[in-house]
Amino acid sequence: MPTYSVDLTTERGVSRVSFTLDDDRPLGLQINHILEEFRQRGLVLKGGPEDELMVAWNGRPVDGSRTPHALGISPLHAIELRMRPRSAAVVARVEPPAAPFLSKTSYLALVTACTGAAIAWIVTATLFTDLGDVLTSYGTLDVVVATVLGAAVGGVLLGALARARSESVVVGLAAGIGLGAVGAAMGAFSGLVIAGYAGLGDSRQSFIVARLVTWALASGFLGMFLAFRWVRTHAVVPFESLLWGCGAGIVAALLLSLPGPSDLWQLLAFLVVGAGTGAGVVHPVMVRSLGVIELERTGAGTVGLLGHRGWMVPFHGTAAVGRTLNVRSEQGRCQVALTGAAAEPVTLGGRAVSGPHDLLNQDTITIGSRVFLYRRFPEAS
Repeated sequence: MPTYSVDLTTERGVSRVSFTLDDDRPLGLQINHILEEFRQRGLVLKGGPEDELMVAWNGRPVDGSRTPHALGISPLHAIELRMRPRSAAVVARVEPPAAPFLSKTSYLALVTACTGAAIAWIVTATLFTDLGDVLTSYGTLDVVVATVLGAAVGGVLLGALARARSESVVVGLAAGIGLGAVGAAMGAFSGLVIAGYAGLGDSRQSFIVARLVTWALASGFLGMFLAFRWVRTHAVVPFESLLWGCGAGIVAALLLSLPGPSDLWQLLAFLVVGAGTGAGVVHPVMVRSLGVIELERTGAGTVGLLGHRGWMVPFHGTAAVGRTLNVRSEQGRCQVALTGAAAEPVTLGGRAVSGPHDLLNQDTITIGSRVFLYRRFPEAS
């Protein structure tokens, strides 16, 4: 690989350093590594906060999304890095107003949580049809059924959300099963203890009240435990998920108390718990986010539910979009920047991304053959 001279314009003047570049990798990706090394040496480009990076060779700007070979550059001339005022077209960009929408991530959470609930219904309807030598009381049966429901809903939900964020599906699945099972079991057991101390269960009316308490806490604890995934960034989210779950558990208990086809009521009750858990885990995070970046299409066409990818953008802080991009937010303003792991050409609204770029509502981000769309929540405006 050839060695290039790289000129950097700083407050102290022009500094020249030699770097080895790969002729077959996009130049912009390699420039990011060079800038990072410059920062470690205490060398910072001269420019203002609204300026943009310009990469030039032999006096002419070059496209960072193309390779040195495709650009026709060689070590005969130095590569120049300097900041310049943004073009008038970029400065004049106006952010489109945010409109209400249902994010694909919310839809994914609802569908997968209900899928887990349906799986739990099949298991419990097959294995736990009535009392026996092991399950000697209806209280024990409720705890076991709640545990199976929590494990199934939690595993499918957190596994799917982990896959959507390009994280480990196995870790998400295991965490969901463990947290869901423990949360639902603790909630159901707590409900039985409370009902026992209150003397509920001696009549049909008090039995229904006991069931309401038990299922409200089982569903509430299920949602709260699954929401612990976001407790570091949003400490209040688990408590809001608890309320969502309690509401779903109350509706589920009422369904289970209806006369008639008990299997049908149990299926509907499980689906209500699944829907309430899915919404309760995702919605509180959504309302505390600036927007969401979601996969719109790939080279093969549209993206189905199983291929969905999506990341929530926080009001303040940094969100990693896979291994390629970082999104930094501060006071409602977003910027995207490449990470050191970027291995594909990246464009924002058709412009190559080599340094930080402002991210506005409805902007498209293209990474290789994948096209992502950033949408801002109206509440965040």
